[in-house]
Amino acid sequence: MLRHVISLARSFAQIPNGIIRCPRLSSDAKNLLLWQLSLPPGNRECLSETARKAGIRKTAFQRAKRVLLAEGYLHEWRVQVEQGRFATVQLVSNTVLTAEEAAAVRDGRTAVPDAARLVRPGAGNPAVGEPTGRAVGGPPEKKTGEEDHPPTPCEGEELLRSLGREQPRLAMPARTARRWAPLVAPWLESGLSPLRIRQALTQGLADVRSPLGVLKWRLEHALPDVPQPDRLAEEPAVAPPQPRVAGMRECAGVHTQPRLFRPGAGETLCAECRTKAEAEREPAPVGAGFARFLAARQARCV
Repeated sequence: MLRHVISLARSFAQIPNGIIRCPRLSSDAKNLLLWQLSLPPGNRECLSETARKAGIRKTAFQRAKRVLLAEGYLHEWRVQVEQGRFATVQLVSNTVLTAEEAAAVRDGRTAVPDAARLVRPGAGNPAVGEPTGRAVGGPPEKKTGEEDHPPTPCEGEELLRSLGREQPRLAMPARTARRWAPLVAPWLESGLSPLRIRQALTQGLADVRSPLGVLKWRLEHALPDVPQPDRLAEEPAVAPPQPRVAGMRECAGVHTQPRLFRPGAGETLCAECRTKAEAEREPAPVGAGFARFLAARQARCV
C-alpha cells in the first residue's frame, strides 16, 4: 500500500486519528464531525445545516447525531432566549467530553479545547435549533430536525428493523420501516408466535434479487392461516369409578353394628347369618344312648 501525503500550510483541520479510525462512528457521523471541526472560529453553522450541505438526509442525520451524542463528541442543550422562545446550544469537539466537561466549556468555566466549536443561539435566521414562538415555559410547538428524542417506534416498526439486524439484506431505513409498520399489524394480531412470523417473512430469501420487495409482498399477501388445534377424537364415555360400597346392602340379621355385604339374587343375609340359619334348621344328630332310650320306652308301652 503506497501513500502520498504532503504537509499543508493552510486550509486544513487537525483531526485525531481516533476519530477517523473509530469503528463506532458511521460515515455520516464522521462527515458531520469533520465538517464542523473544519469550520473557522466564529462560524455559527448548526449541525442540521451542515447535514443539508453535505447531502445527508433527515433520517441518516438523526442516526449520525445520536451516534455523536452517545460517543461524547457532541453535546447540546435547550435554552430559552428572548421573547420566551427556545433554541439549542451545540458543542462539538475533536476529543470525547463528559457532560460535566461540556457544561464547563459552555458556561466559560474552562477554555474551549483545541478544534472544539461552541455554537450559541445568535441573531441569525433561523437561530441554532430553530426556536419557536411558544409562550414562556411551554415546549416547542413544532418538532424540528434538531429534536433530542425521536419518536419511539411502534411494535410493527421495531419488528421490521429487527429483521435487518438479523439479516443484513433486510436492513431498511427507519422511514421505510415506519411506512410499512401498518402492514405488520395483521400479522401481530393473527395469533401467530413471533418466531413463526419471522420464519414466514424471512425464509427463502438467500437467492432473491430484491429481498425488501419480496418482504413487502409477503407482508401484503402471504399472511399464513393460524393453525387450529386438532379436535380430540371422540371417545366413548367412561363411567366414573364406583365407590366400594356401591351394590352392597345391609344384612337383615342381628349384629352389634350394621353389616354390609354384596348380595346374590334375592339374598338378605350375609354369609355368616345364612350359615347360622341353616344350622338351626337341621335336626340334632341322634346318639347311640338316646336311641336305646327311645327303644326301651316304646317296648314298655307295648
